[in-house]
Amino acid sequence: MKRKTIHYTCILTIFILLFNAFLPPLSSIYIAQASELDKNDVYRGLILAFLFILLSRMGKTGESLAVIVPDYGDFNYNKEDLELLARIIHGEARGEPYEGQVAVGAVVLNRVKSQGFPNTIREVIFQKNQFSAVSDGQFYLEPNETAYRAARDALSGRDPSLGALFFYNPKTAKTLHWLSQRETTIVIGNHVFAK
Repeated sequence: MKRKTIHYTCILTIFILLFNAFLPPLSSIYIAQASELDKNDVYRGLILAFLFILLSRMGKTGESLAVIVPDYGDFNYNKEDLELLARIIHGEARGEPYEGQVAVGAVVLNRVKSQGFPNTIREVIFQKNQFSAVSDGQFYLEPNETAYRAARDALSGRDPSLGALFFYNPKTAKTLHWLSQRETTIVIGNHVFAK
């Protein structure tokens, strides 16, 4: 459904741009300025060149023009969800690379979507013995702007964890044997992400 709508939107946009590009000037002001190169003419030329490239590539591949927009699912969130996610990211992953912080947020969201875990961000975060930041109080520290940005990225569908449901630091994890038996999806910074 989304692809079809995007496809029609692209076709309509191309039609409108072409119509405007070839529309004969009706005003006498435009006739008087016909000998001068206007910046709008340059923009029209760039648009036409871009459309020509797109259309010529379409002709070579035989495919229709389609813009693929990632499907982030139907996950709706509110300010409390953003705050909770930023706090768990800050508590668990501050000091880690930015991608690792987004990945920690993605793990929480992957758990929300998984049948084996609670179905809200709050319940996942406060599930007993799941996150050390909740147990040791780091969850209650004020998140920095990076944690909020990482939370927004995770909530927007970014998942550098590649679908992971767990993460751990092999240097500090107390349940390493159990976690090390899981399928590793990626290692980012000091964290190993696993399914």
